[in-house]
Amino acid sequence: MLLLSLSVVLSVEANGACALDLDLPGASVETASRDDSLSAQPFPSSAYQGDATQMVMAEGAVIHHAYRLPGTSLTAFQLIQPLRKQLEAAGFHIAFACADSLCGGFDFRYLLDLLPEPAMHVDLGNFQYLLAQHPDGRTIAIVTSRATSAGFVHISTVTPSDTPDVELIAPSSGPETPAGTLPPNRNVIATLEARGRVVLDDLSFETGATELGAGPFASLTQIAAYLTTHPLTKIVLVGHTDTVGGLANNTALSRKRAEAVRARLISAHGVSPDQVSAEGIGYLAPRVSNATAEGRETNRRVEAVIASTQ
Repeated sequence: MLLLSLSVVLSVEANGACALDLDLPGASVETASRDDSLSAQPFPSSAYQGDATQMVMAEGAVIHHAYRLPGTSLTAFQLIQPLRKQLEAAGFHIAFACADSLCGGFDFRYLLDLLPEPAMHVDLGNFQYLLAQHPDGRTIAIVTSRATSAGFVHISTVTPSDTPDVELIAPSSGPETPAGTLPPNRNVIATLEARGRVVLDDLSFETGATELGAGPFASLTQIAAYLTTHPLTKIVLVGHTDTVGGLANNTALSRKRAEAVRARLISAHGVSPDQVSAEGIGYLAPRVSNATAEGRETNRRVEAVIASTQ
């Protein structure tokens, strides 16, 4: 394989953010990669503490890359430190960092979703871990380690696909946008086709509520028209909640919300029941922090995810 001084481009499409280039310290070759597309990826944010280990659930486009640096004499720390500095310079916050036994050794390593050997080698007594987050929602996790004659770097990136765009709206004394309407030019189907999923953000759910308002809802009108003209396409409606209450109750609640949306699509819009199903994952994939009332409201949502086009 060709060896090169590698610049890793972490492409960020959400919110029009600029791409981030990470320069690996040395001649490198990519050994493997995996694109999980739109997913939810857990990352440890504390040392291993059994069931009490703190985790960050990052949601978006998940991509894993593994690199080998043959012949390098750099230590695992020397491999990760330049990457840390580049992330900090790009505005990332270092949420957690640790080394081998201080992380939790074997137990910690197997909390990590890494590309397997031989693409990514991890010496359980000689590795470094770093978790970084950006205010725009991007999450990056890096693991570095060594073998006798080579260094190894694993980079996982999560880029949110539905982070709300920042909009500057001039003050107006006119009437407010009615509930149940979308922002001007909001094309739900364009987002669904481009990203594989879309938040139906004209729907609203109060804490503990499962019923939709009377509507009509523009997002459901668009979804119904799309499914009618694409009879082979199937979608899954996925309900999400805030963190008020326990996980079991919230999972059940989120599923009921998704089922309510499915029922509306079938009864009011004539969508075939075979084209739409409903699931719920509670508060496991927040869009933003649940620390504020505004954040909790944002996290109470239903998303449409393309499941099949055949």
